[in-house]
Amino acid sequence: MAPKAYARQESELILSTLDKGLHVLEVLASVDTEDGSTLTELSRILDMHRTTLLRILTTLRMRGFVTRNYATDRYRLGLGVLSLSGVVLRNLDIRQVARSVLQRLCAQVKELVLLTVLSEETIVTIDRFEGNITLSLRTALGERRPMYCTASGKAILAYLPGNIVEGILAKGMPPVTPRTLTSPEAMRQHLVEIKQRGFAWDDEERIEDLRCVAAPIFGHDGAVIAAVSVVTFAMRTPWARLLQLGEVTRQAAVEISRQLGHRIDAAIIANDSA
Repeated sequence: MAPKAYARQESELILSTLDKGLHVLEVLASVDTEDGSTLTELSRILDMHRTTLLRILTTLRMRGFVTRNYATDRYRLGLGVLSLSGVVLRNLDIRQVARSVLQRLCAQVKELVLLTVLSEETIVTIDRFEGNITLSLRTALGERRPMYCTASGKAILAYLPGNIVEGILAKGMPPVTPRTLTSPEAMRQHLVEIKQRGFAWDDEERIEDLRCVAAPIFGHDGAVIAAVSVVTFAMRTPWARLLQLGEVTRQAAVEISRQLGHRIDAAIIANDSA
């Protein structure tokens, strides 16, 4: 498709109301002061009718992206914007902090190493390091994958609050391969075992002929936010080697968590010194 035709096609897909709302946020960010801006000031800057602008501001305020000082009738950016930017910055920080650790891990195990983050009850790969043998793993950077049939997903799932875990399991666990765990009760027991070992494993549960191990990464507030995983061929990875890979993966995750400001709890420190 020619560039001009493609640009025209994209312009036809733009939702005008959403575009206006984003423009309002951009202007608030550029002129945001301690006092904020009035409806009249924003209307003049944006060249937007006051009624339309008020509807947009009210919607943004209800979602937490804008706050209104009723005493002065001025608007400012809300904490909702900070929350979104915090997710982006947190993921970027994880990549920066984890890179050298994961490069060393990849050189040590000579297998594919992945860095994944939690996103809307799924996991997303944000970095990968190839081992000696390139795996045609069917996952691209940014691709979402379910949690229940992946080592990374289960490593994160094991440390999420119980109500969130139950909500995820209640949405169903359809089989992906003959080895996929499909019973919520079996998964609950599996998550207990994962916490006992400090790492998760995937025994051909998502892709046949591949085995994986993964360990959770914790942020400075103690919440699980990511996982590091190692992927290998099942035929050359017996259970004993998989356990060895799980332990070095766990150690890498602990190191990354520490660099992110997480104070490792006593159980993990005990495993780390064993």
